[in-house]
Amino acid sequence: MSRNEQLFEVAAMFRSLLKSMSHEWNKNSAKQYNLTFPQFQVLYALKLRGPQKVSELAELLGLTSPAITSLTDKLLASGYVNRERAENDRRVVYTSITEQGMSTIGQIVEDQQEIITVFFEMLSEEDVQHLRRIFSLMLLNIDHHEA
Repeated sequence: MSRNEQLFEVAAMFRSLLKSMSHEWNKNSAKQYNLTFPQFQVLYALKLRGPQKVSELAELLGLTSPAITSLTDKLLASGYVNRERAENDRRVVYTSITEQGMSTIGQIVEDQQEIITVFFEMLSEEDVQHLRRIFSLMLLNIDHHEA
């Protein structure tokens, strides 16, 4: 099998894995918390990085600014985020996670731990570290090509 064929197969396997994980997400957390995976990603990013501008979230998550605005509109309506104007420049708006959003993220992470375990339990600690290294390298390479 040629390298190109192998890479195509790896990409197809990866898409299949992501599809299965997404299906599990939709079956569980999406219904229970009325939260899509992209909305969860926004909340999680805000939890990790603190208040962010729409453009910062868009770049971080690889989405467009209008997509982030739509996601945060829904999160705002659910009480998961707040929007605040910057004091030094009223044109700048920051999105931040609320206490309710933080609580929900904590519950989801706890609930998802079981699902994640099912997907990765057969891997050794060494395999997990290899995946982290490989994915980090691939993401860094993607970032360099986009710049």
